[in-house]
Parts: sequence; structure tokens; C-alpha cells
Amino acid sequence: MAQAGARTRITAGEWRGRLVDTPRSGPVRPTTALVRKALFDILGDRVVDARVVDLYAGTGAVSFEALSRGAAHVTAVDHDRGLLRLIDATAERLGGAARVRTIGADAATWVRARPRDLERADICFVDAPYRDDGVLDVLDALGVNPPALVVCEHHRARRLPETIGRLRQVRTAVYGTTQLTFFAPHVAAPTDEEPPAP
Repeated sequence: MAQAGARTRITAGEWRGRLVDTPRSGPVRPTTALVRKALFDILGDRVVDARVVDLYAGTGAVSFEALSRGAAHVTAVDHDRGLLRLIDATAERLGGAARVRTIGADAATWVRARPRDLERADICFVDAPYRDDGVLDVLDALGVNPPALVVCEHHRARRLPETIGRLRQVRTAVYGTTQLTFFAPHVAAPTDEEPPAP
């Protein structure tokens, strides 16, 4: 079971400066404050009232950042139930338990099993361990029934395909060794109905 130890601070919004519990040891790599701030600066008002899915949620740092900045609801998916218990505890402490759902599951398996949940999502964040090739399976599954926007955090040395199913890269941003790659649904030929890039 993961135990509370080092903590991560929320960078802005309703819970700015509040802490997110992280485990004392183990391979968990919470998204850094720099990358979280950059991500949500790019998203801007798009996060307000959004329904967010956080795959490989880990400590929930991105989930709580989204909620702090006005997201309506977050579904946090991770295979580690100890980490999910930490997320639940943080949500309770912050008074946001009603806006958080935690799911204990393999990310790719859950995405394939819950296409309607993904189609209704406004933003899906994917932060697999940097050396985990399973992220490609997750993106393949997301490309079948894509949400409005997918953001993948990965090592900048990893090159992701320009298109994956119905998803197409619309933006990238690099911060040190970390890259954020943004995907949005596309149609066979560009039209005025395509979602704008973030």
C-alpha cells in the first residue's frame, strides 16, 4: 500500500498552494509543477467546467490541478489501488470528493471498455511511465472513440505518430526532458467543424 510522504503543491486556482499526498517511495513520478503550470496555461479556460479523464493518474497531481482551476469532474484511472487511496484521501481533505471518481484498472483495458466515458470527456491526460510502451496501446484505443482533446506527457526522445486512429497531433511543447503532445479528433478532410488547437 502506498503511504503518504513527500507532497506536491497545486500551482493555481481554488486550491493554490494546497498539497497533494505522494508515496514515500517507489517509481511514481508526479508531473512537475513547471509542466503542470505550462499545461494549464495552454489549456486556459478550456478546463473550466470540463470533464477530465486522468489515465495513469498516479498521485492525482494533474487531477487536482484541473479541479482547482475549475474542472467539473475528474475520473482518475490507475492500476495501483494504494495510489488511488491517496487520491481519495486528498480529495476528501480538499473538500472535492464529490468531483473525483477513482478507478482501479489498467489504462488501455479501461479505455477499450468505456468508450462512452471517453467520448463524453472534454480532456484526457495520459502520463504513462516514460519507458512504458503501453502508452501506444492507450493512444490506439483512444483513437477509436476519441475525447475532445488528448494530452500525452512523455519523454521528448519518444516520437509519437502524427495520427492515431481518429486522433491527430495539433500541438507539442517541450520542457527539459518532458514533452506534451496534444491530439484532437480529425475527420477525413479538414473542415470548419474540426476542433481548434489548444
